[in-house]
Amino acid sequence: MAEPKILVRELKPESVTNYLQLFDDVYDNDPWLKFSENPWWGGCYCTFYDDPREEDAINASADKRGENRAARRSNIESGKASGMLAFVDGKVAGWCNVSPRASYVNPRYLKQVIEDPREEVGSVTCFVVSSRYRKSGVATQLLHSACDLIHQWGFPVAEGYPRDPEAKSSNQYQIPPENLGFRGSLNMFLRSGFQVHRKLERFLVVRKRL
Repeated sequence: MAEPKILVRELKPESVTNYLQLFDDVYDNDPWLKFSENPWWGGCYCTFYDDPREEDAINASADKRGENRAARRSNIESGKASGMLAFVDGKVAGWCNVSPRASYVNPRYLKQVIEDPREEVGSVTCFVVSSRYRKSGVATQLLHSACDLIHQWGFPVAEGYPRDPEAKSSNQYQIPPENLGFRGSLNMFLRSGFQVHRKLERFLVVRKRL
């Protein structure tokens, strides 16, 4: 079987429809992220680091999904959102959140990785790939393109935050193992030239010099 042809493009205001199509499909149909069955993770629309509210307040909202969708549309249309979209055969297939680390409104757990707030670092924080395109190289291509974008910004360092495969986790939401890698797998980062920079309680900080 021929490998799928993957095309990656930087998120732009005019690609908001493609972005929302991807997330709408995931939250309606994905085996794990279906919003009706997983309202804790489903419905984020990758607003997590740009929402000033605490996580409990977000989850307590009566219309969490609708509010997040509207906020993300506004951010994208105003040029404030950053990342990469992957397409396979012309259909949107995946997303990677990559931004200057200092640009996040609410960095949450990333606060503990910041050693020098003045350091120019590009953060690769999250991957979403449609279930029909998983295990076909989409996330890896998104990561490579994210590094290219960080290099275009003139930043010397790309940084990722994969879950530590050796760390114990309470897994309070009973997440299937194959869905725990939303930050990207350690193996994918290592294969792409990243090295472990720091080891924290539940995740690793990996870096690549550009």
